[in-house]
Amino acid sequence: MFLELSYAYSETMPIYPGLPEESFEPHKRIMNGDEGNTTLIKHFLHNGTHVDAPFHFDAQGLPIDKVPIEDFIYEHPVVIKKKLNKSELLRAEDIKAYGDVLQSADLLLFYTGYCELRGDTVAYTDDFPAVSEEAAQFIRDELLNVKAVAIDTLSIESATRGPQENFKVHRTFLNSQLSSNRPLLVYEDVNIGKIIGRTVKRIYAFPLRLQGLDASPVNMVAEVVN
Repeated sequence: MFLELSYAYSETMPIYPGLPEESFEPHKRIMNGDEGNTTLIKHFLHNGTHVDAPFHFDAQGLPIDKVPIEDFIYEHPVVIKKKLNKSELLRAEDIKAYGDVLQSADLLLFYTGYCELRGDTVAYTDDFPAVSEEAAQFIRDELLNVKAVAIDTLSIESATRGPQENFKVHRTFLNSQLSSNRPLLVYEDVNIGKIIGRTVKRIYAFPLRLQGLDASPVNMVAEVVN
């Protein structure tokens, strides 16, 4: 059985505060006498369910079209379930509590419960929970099989602390020059709630191969056995 963890894109979907809005412009329409329906979209790469490439915060990092395709397939995903409130941070101890399973994990999915609020744009976009810098550093330094992290909020990083601290969490995950010489991919705005209580066999998250760019929309699909 397969479950889609990505949200549909729309002009009214919630976006990170201050980012450009989505725009869908009809190009041709059958109802207007045209031969077919075609559409022009204006899309900001960090809106909606997407993946950040290392190039997002590392000038020397790989752009999305150069990341190896196998880095988007996860055989040992682990959901870290920790209900968090507005502005709260996921800590390293919240992750360490999952014990030995972490050593084989190749994808960590952070379920804060905020995906349940996505229908309320005001609540969902207002200083949502995020990941602490110490948690990001623990993953980078100690969990050497992890290739990527995902979160059920608009960003892996606090909307208030991130800009104030020069996006330290993003840089910790994405920068190829830091410890272990191993950048991780970052998935944001993911509907992780759909796999809570299920056994996940595998996760696929393929991006568009946008040449030289910093991110891509992604359709994340979980293969579950119950």
